[in-house]
Amino acid sequence: MMAATLPLMAACGGSGSDTSPSGIEPPPQPTSTSFSLAVSDAPVDSALAVVVYFDQVELIGNGDPQTFDVRDENGDPRQIDLLTLTGESFETLVDGEQIPLGDYTQLRVVVTDASYIEMEEGTFELKVPSNELKLDGFTAQANVTAAYTLEFDLRKSLVDPVGKAHIFLKPRGVRLVANSEVGTIEGAVADSLILDESCATKTDPNKGNAVYLYQGADLEPASLGDDADAPADENEIAPYAIAEVTLDEESAEYRYEAAYLAAGDYTLAFTCQALVDQPETDEGADEGFVFLDTQSATVIAGESIAVSFPE
Repeated sequence: MMAATLPLMAACGGSGSDTSPSGIEPPPQPTSTSFSLAVSDAPVDSALAVVVYFDQVELIGNGDPQTFDVRDENGDPRQIDLLTLTGESFETLVDGEQIPLGDYTQLRVVVTDASYIEMEEGTFELKVPSNELKLDGFTAQANVTAAYTLEFDLRKSLVDPVGKAHIFLKPRGVRLVANSEVGTIEGAVADSLILDESCATKTDPNKGNAVYLYQGADLEPASLGDDADAPADENEIAPYAIAEVTLDEESAEYRYEAAYLAAGDYTLAFTCQALVDQPETDEGADEGFVFLDTQSATVIAGESIAVSFPE
């Protein structure tokens, strides 16, 4: 008789009960996760300070908007000089706030008219279209912390409109990256490249030195474009990031650091004529913009690798 009852008992066990065999209720499934947002910067050598006043962060597209007040303890917009956040340095705007799981189609960062940029020529208003930086969103997943960084690439995003008394900060030079999926490339640039004869037209040899980074390994140098909105032709590849090369007084080396790079393969190209590269036009050899050396590298999430020019 006992053997005959086994199939019946098995069938009862699959009846859809939420109770485990031990009688203990399973833990509830998570409905939210932790969200954090920081800002960092890839600098530009034409600015002495780039001060942005952050007011609010908003996530759109998953039910009601998720809004975070990022003002300081006095209730004033959060003031951050982006030039103090180079390389892997960052400043946190949102720290460990709970958000519902799901797809967020857009991230909006609200800034104020008080933002400004200080240059050798003077201090100018820093304008953001509609006072909002609008970026693509992300998917908030169960048991995965949504920790992100806004990486400002100022060489790509700062635009000086003709005849205006202000500078535009455009979102095209701002990347939203997941902290768990990025790495860093850093290295040295030989003096021989900094002092190449093609750089002799510069009044200051320490200005206009930069490493341009392109997604993909061993790309043809002729296909590597500048940071214009519209490419010169269909074969031109736009840079993913641009890192300034500066003189390290301690080591007496010219060095660069490109942080918050998505994991994957990259082609790196050095130029000493980044000053002639304008954000909204294509420059080339006729304007003096050429690359003097290229390297390839693979970024691994959570790691920093060294790539120097030349190898």
